[in-house]
Amino acid sequence: MTALKAALFDLGGTLWEWYPHLAPEEVLATAAPNAIKLLSPDQAKLATPRAVGEAVRRAYLELEDAACGGDLSPMPGDLAVQRGLASLGIAINAALAGEITAALYVSERHTTRLLPHAEEALHALTSRGLRLGIISNRMYGGNLLLDDLAYFGISHYFSCMVVSCEVGQMKPHPVLFRQALEALGAVPEEAVMIGDDLRADIRGALAAGMHAIWIRRPPSRTDAPPPGVQSIRSLAELPAAVDALAQDSKAQARPA
Repeated sequence: MTALKAALFDLGGTLWEWYPHLAPEEVLATAAPNAIKLLSPDQAKLATPRAVGEAVRRAYLELEDAACGGDLSPMPGDLAVQRGLASLGIAINAALAGEITAALYVSERHTTRLLPHAEEALHALTSRGLRLGIISNRMYGGNLLLDDLAYFGISHYFSCMVVSCEVGQMKPHPVLFRQALEALGAVPEEAVMIGDDLRADIRGALAAGMHAIWIRRPPSRTDAPPPGVQSIRSLAELPAAVDALAQDSKAQARPA
């Protein structure tokens, strides 16, 4: 086993979380009037803001479930909007779906808070010489994600960001892990994935040949990670978990 060089992070549920009083479908509904304006008059009659928010959120979760179930079909970033609106009887092409997806964007600064000890954990890992990256299933990437990370003061920690909407696949598809590893200059056994989703984050990383650390959220969960995967209940525990993994790597690398 070689030394650790890189750590990859999920975002939602791992580094940040939605405010407890907010639901994603409700937030989408607040932005939906801007999206409905892009529809034809006949289509707009079929779309209330609440219906759009619920339909798009439902379609997005269905796509994640399909990916976690082994579906390797392309999943472009606007597919949740296309499928969500189709469930309301509204057929749109990919170009319009892209415009509507953009219209539904709501900044993380209005919906999200950093989890306790997030900044300290990122600082601790970079101080250990690890290169950090993000692998996230999201409807929005690029400058929008950079702006959100900068708002929380953590953008400078990351050397790469691999986002499902830009790749056209969702975790645990192996292409996301391969792209992140290539960007960080690491092979799978030199990298650890930190995430809260056992299917997308942990099993996806293991299938790619990486190490994994599971952040148990909520901490009261009683299910178990795969054998050999450490679990932590708070990001305050992450540096020690990474140190333990690194020590194990060194011990196994020593000649007999």
